[in-house]
Amino acid sequence: MKRDSRGRRQALNLALLAGVWGVILSCTLPTTEDPSPAVIEGRIIERGTDEPVSSALIEALGYLASAFTDANGRFSLTIELPDTTSRLVTLVISREGFQTDSLAALLIKNDKVLSLGSHQLSRERATSSGPASNVVLVEVETSTIYVKGSGGNETSDLTFEVRDASGTPVDLKHRVTLNFTIKGGPGGTEFLSPTSAETDSLGRAVTTINSGTIAGALQIVAAVAGLTISSAPIPIAIHGGLPDLTHFSVVPNRLNFAGYNIYGLTNMVTAFVGDKYSNPVPPGTSVQFRTSGGIIGGSAVTDALGRATVTLLSASPQPQGIAGAIFPFSERGFARIDAQTVDANDQQISTSTVVLFSGRTQVDLTPRTFSLPPQGVQLFNYTVSDQNLNPLVAGTSIKVGTDNGKVAGITDFTLEDTQSRAYTNFSFVLTNSQPDSFKVKPATVTIEVTSQNGNVKLYTTGQMLPIVQ
Repeated sequence: MKRDSRGRRQALNLALLAGVWGVILSCTLPTTEDPSPAVIEGRIIERGTDEPVSSALIEALGYLASAFTDANGRFSLTIELPDTTSRLVTLVISREGFQTDSLAALLIKNDKVLSLGSHQLSRERATSSGPASNVVLVEVETSTIYVKGSGGNETSDLTFEVRDASGTPVDLKHRVTLNFTIKGGPGGTEFLSPTSAETDSLGRAVTTINSGTIAGALQIVAAVAGLTISSAPIPIAIHGGLPDLTHFSVVPNRLNFAGYNIYGLTNMVTAFVGDKYSNPVPPGTSVQFRTSGGIIGGSAVTDALGRATVTLLSASPQPQGIAGAIFPFSERGFARIDAQTVDANDQQISTSTVVLFSGRTQVDLTPRTFSLPPQGVQLFNYTVSDQNLNPLVAGTSIKVGTDNGKVAGITDFTLEDTQSRAYTNFSFVLTNSQPDSFKVKPATVTIEVTSQNGNVKLYTTGQMLPIVQ
């Protein structure tokens, strides 16, 4: 029994020893993975000016990899990684005249290219400077502000820096006064505060642009007092306030389009949205649309002029008139278009317009026959409309002619864009202007309509009596 127990202990020890060696071997055997190259891309720019920094050295700590930035501040650095696992790589950025900086780059497993975007590098501070040579903008809080009382940001801080000929910010010994002015502008009582300021120990001075009541664009210039040194003009946009009902309207591109029977035709509908000062609302203001006929784009956002445009498509349902509207807008073919948005009080406001979906062309004429004595005259009344008695679309051509005698009146014209039924009723006269001496001659009157609503020709016949009967 003792020998069996001793044997079991020896077997157990051998198994444990084999397991330990297995662990050691698994930890010390070299990897079979090949080195994995990874590329890190980015751009180095100067802090405050966003100008590219060329010839900056980019080094990857712990790796034999480095690169220089090109004239545009861009670099591409290739690193040979021992495997494909994710790892954090530290990049050191250095260049003469700038403060050395570092940047962390996280390489994700199996990613071959990592784009870092732009990184700002600060200039070294000199212990002293020369006199002022130029003025640059180093920071602007925002390039877009909103009119007074709009609820949006009404101010923006602009920080200018005065530098000597070597690009070093002027020190206190060479400090100067900067005068700030507005060039152009909408003239809505916008102003700068302060209008002048001395540079500080960093060579900097700050002013604030305050909006007025009118939207528009302006430029701000900082100039050194007593010297012909100034900054480049800095553009600032003043946007309008929130929508105001009295400055909210909607109109179709065409008052009348041939969409009652023809599906798939389009008509653009535009909402015009202004604030309480008559400025266009800020670009991107949302407007919703609805229609009682066809299909319309559900929403759109305004452009720089406060316009939001959608497409109206002829389709079911055919408009059956506008409930409660005056004649003829209550009749078939007329649709109501609604536009909605939200005002400065967070209340929904709406406005509407009317679009006519005109249908198939139909023509009628009275009387339908005639018999004219020599030099006799006959008055004809005729209608050109769709099946709902509404006018046809703009561009419709109407021509009246005869093969005997002479017609006068409304005999050759083109319809304009209209919804009025006054443009469906017309008249002309026919004269037996060249009667035969002895024979009765037949005569035909033709009304020809050419239209997107449909082309129609209507004929009526009669006779021209002779001189001697």
